[in-house]
Amino acid sequence: MPTPPDWDGMLNARFALPGLIRCANLSFLSGRGRGELLASNLSRIIDLRNRAERQIDPAPFEGNPVYLNLPLLPQQHAAIDEVHATGRTNADFYPAYLDHAGNQITAIFGALLDAPPGPALIHCHLGKDRTGLVAALAQELCNVPRPRIAADYAETDEHVAHLYAAQLEAQADPEKRAQLAGLQVSRPADILAALAHLDSQWGGIHTYLEAFGMSKAGQHQLAARLMDSPRLSSI
Repeated sequence: MPTPPDWDGMLNARFALPGLIRCANLSFLSGRGRGELLASNLSRIIDLRNRAERQIDPAPFEGNPVYLNLPLLPQQHAAIDEVHATGRTNADFYPAYLDHAGNQITAIFGALLDAPPGPALIHCHLGKDRTGLVAALAQELCNVPRPRIAADYAETDEHVAHLYAAQLEAQADPEKRAQLAGLQVSRPADILAALAHLDSQWGGIHTYLEAFGMSKAGQHQLAARLMDSPRLSSI
């Protein structure tokens, strides 16, 4: 796998695939880091956050042709709102995301396929859940062994432990604090449970994407692109 980009301030960054970088919110980049990103041959930034998040923490590259906002989760969706209120582990969340955000997921994959040449980048806030799920699905499409998918997913905890601690300290409600602590981990079993759900309920990644409008030919083209992409440029 290519060496992760070292743009100044970048957080939780790594190549999920040769043509796909995953990371945390790009607002963590310093001014120098933002310039370094723009000087690379990055083809597309896909921001998976919703409008409310972007209003609180504006996207630094909004308005640049490289930037695209495609929220992963539909808003005011009863099933997703319920699992957010009651879920105790990430394994509770991801199957609901798969079942109710298929149109959004295929839109994200379509944007990756249609991007100009060069590596693409996906991010949400910390690059853990939404980014982790999209990265895992892309890896599954590219036939990455599931133990490697799980290891990549779990790596997030190595990068953001200090932010987990700050979030817990800021949460005064004991019940919400306990719930948050249960979600602030990237257990390999959680992403593997999502992929098992993909198999049992949808028949695997190919039939899942096809059910939401991405043809087998498009899937093949995307996998080829993600596995063979020009390297990033440096200043």
